[in-house]
Amino acid sequence: MKPISLSLILACSVALGQPLANNNPAAGGRGSVQSNPQSNEQAGVDIDRFIGIPENNPPHLSHGLLVTHNLLKAGDPYHPGKNGEVMEYWKDLSVATLLARNKTPMVTLPDQFLFYVESGQGRLDDGKQYWDLRENIAVLIPPNAPHRIVNDSDQPLNMILLTWTPTAPPRKDILVRDINLLPWCEENAHWSNTSKCVFSGVDGLFSSERMLFVMVQPWTISQPHSHGTGNEEMWIKVTPGTEVVMLGSELRELGQNAAYSVPTTGFTEHGNLNLTRDRVDWWVYLAHGPAEQQPNPGRGGGGGRGPGNQNPNIVRDRASVEAATVAGKPLN
Repeated sequence: MKPISLSLILACSVALGQPLANNNPAAGGRGSVQSNPQSNEQAGVDIDRFIGIPENNPPHLSHGLLVTHNLLKAGDPYHPGKNGEVMEYWKDLSVATLLARNKTPMVTLPDQFLFYVESGQGRLDDGKQYWDLRENIAVLIPPNAPHRIVNDSDQPLNMILLTWTPTAPPRKDILVRDINLLPWCEENAHWSNTSKCVFSGVDGLFSSERMLFVMVQPWTISQPHSHGTGNEEMWIKVTPGTEVVMLGSELRELGQNAAYSVPTTGFTEHGNLNLTRDRVDWWVYLAHGPAEQQPNPGRGGGGGRGPGNQNPNIVRDRASVEAATVAGKPLN
């Protein structure tokens, strides 16, 4: 993780003729507010506290045999504290690995889990049915749902794991989605984000809670903007190589499996910059807003361009999403 000069991001903003702040919620973000003329140092914002690097944290165990490296933990994002302890709504965000020829015991746990399979192959089952696991499979496991993960290959099964206590009545069954089969749900949100909407409130999450899979094309920048109190947003880079991120007045290079949480100061702007000429970067995006917040028109109707179905290439019918839902197979 290397500090980088801010001159590049300022040059991009001037060249595009755009202000750094985004005060229009219909532009694709939630809780966007006025920017701050102060630097991070002047404002007292330690952005490194909001960044998680897996190799900087010791290994732990989850589900009996998953080897995890923590990225971010539950904590207070509004006051100084330990690095990484900044999540307001969620308990733990980690990289999880099931080693070759390993399988977890069948467990029934009180927390809710979200798994994103980054690489490898395996199987998930609930004792009655099973689902194949491979790259770009996402799994939502509600509280108290029996589940077991099996790696019957000779390679590790690598996943992103989110753990939390639901803030809305959860679904009763395990939900598995093949991200490869999902339609695009937004185009050019915050200038450059093209996304697939994986899970949302209609899947048993909180009304403003969602998971997206976001593509950032080469030599592009996402529009810097900030978020206010209660609007938690996390980004996890899941492709190889490094990408530059802006957090307030500073830049950082984040590699594969690194993550950051957006400081909810109301003025600390963030944005992702893909400075390569030939590599597409992918991010897992997780967000949770306050209870009174309604779904954003830019997310729900305009493909990141405001309300209404303005882009005929954006598919929003529920049947297209359900076509990417993976049905369980009977367990012999």
